[in-house]
Amino acid sequence: MLTKINALLPTAIKQSIVYGLSIALMKSVSLIMLPITAFYLRPMEFGQLELLTSIGIVCSILVGLGLENTLFRFAGNHKNINDMHHSAACIITLALGSGAIAGIVGWIFAPWVIANISIDISVVQLRLVFIVIALEGAIAIPLAWFRMQERVLTFFLATGLRTISQAILIVMLLKMQYGVNGVLSACLIAASVQALIISLMMLKEVGMAFTLKQCGQMLRYSLPIVGSGFIAFSLAGFDRWLLAAKSTLTDVAIYGIAAKFALATVLLVQPFGMWWLPKRFTILKQKLGIAKAAHYIMIGIMVVMAIAVVVAFIAPFLIHWLLAPQYHLAIQYVLWLVLAMAFKEVAELVNIGCYCGESTYQQLVVNLISALVGLSIMWMSIENWGIWAVVVALNVAYLIKAILFYLASQRNLPLPYNGLKLVSVISCAVVLIVLSQYIPMNIAGWLTSVFALLGLLIAAIKANLLSLTKPFYQTND
Repeated sequence: MLTKINALLPTAIKQSIVYGLSIALMKSVSLIMLPITAFYLRPMEFGQLELLTSIGIVCSILVGLGLENTLFRFAGNHKNINDMHHSAACIITLALGSGAIAGIVGWIFAPWVIANISIDISVVQLRLVFIVIALEGAIAIPLAWFRMQERVLTFFLATGLRTISQAILIVMLLKMQYGVNGVLSACLIAASVQALIISLMMLKEVGMAFTLKQCGQMLRYSLPIVGSGFIAFSLAGFDRWLLAAKSTLTDVAIYGIAAKFALATVLLVQPFGMWWLPKRFTILKQKLGIAKAAHYIMIGIMVVMAIAVVVAFIAPFLIHWLLAPQYHLAIQYVLWLVLAMAFKEVAELVNIGCYCGESTYQQLVVNLISALVGLSIMWMSIENWGIWAVVVALNVAYLIKAILFYLASQRNLPLPYNGLKLVSVISCAVVLIVLSQYIPMNIAGWLTSVFALLGLLIAAIKANLLSLTKPFYQTND
């Protein structure tokens, strides 16, 4: 029976299912760990952990050098296996070199950083974060390579085993009263083991290489991505620093809780993205590649909006049931952050035309414009609106980002989207997400949500909105 099902399912769906299982495992463990971590850490300590996480985000952007997308763009374009391996070898060499430099620099300059910021974190904590970030390339590039090679089981094992081992270590160290230091140490141990194993696996296959001309070409492509990442950090990391500066660590913790649940939207979309991102340039080169690309992007947008609706309905109940009362204020922010995450994911799907050339400067410009708008809203209104200033800024910025990426991408690479269906799906999802705030936090409200979601699913299937076989692209016949 399983063999028959396996034979009937397209490769894309089978791979997305495995990626989905890996994301489901990571998310479920993360969801279980959230109340455990919140139980052992005071709100102030949880806010401290959020700030250290934001430092990790911005440092990982710098250390990663945008090499994951560069791997997809350069190694993915080669039909000859030797050329593909040579490009991959250059990229893993750059990634390991960047990580080694970052680890040394981070360790040396951690005391200076602590001396020049007014946030209550220690040198030890910052050094632990820096070492984890130094391992970024040794983890991200091999995982991206596995995805390119369609080795979904290897990817599942590499991510799943780290997730489980890291969770076990965190619980052990929290029970031993190590607090934030314990959480960071657990992350370091798990990341080190994963980096060692999977980087050796990739190096055994492709080796190491350094060609000045080719590495220079790759860096010219990837460095604007780094700039875009830094700009994006202003919306997905600097928000916590603004809150810490203008408010309290408790507010940072409340916002962090809401953001973590809203992030489920991004995580649940990742199975599709993990299949699509490494394959998009290959698909474009196929017969009817432009039409197929439009088809898959339309599917992705529908998946994003459907997941956002589900998360907006369910997240408030999870916060209410799983977390202590002092964190329940996060409920009023979570659905609006879900909406912002949906806009963000739509932007990541419609930007394909900005990645097809030899440069990624258009991406840098779009990210700069959207970030400036978001930062301006945050900066001017955070003292009066607090967390709401950040929530509004994220929604406006990510919506502008999606629109600008769509326009720029269509100019570079016109794709035959079904515009009416696209606008209808997004509009309906936005209305449903906004309406979800009126559901009461009790059993009756939960049952209402379940039946409403089932009704919407049936209606969508009846209307053929979720078809995976009928092309969404328009034709002239």
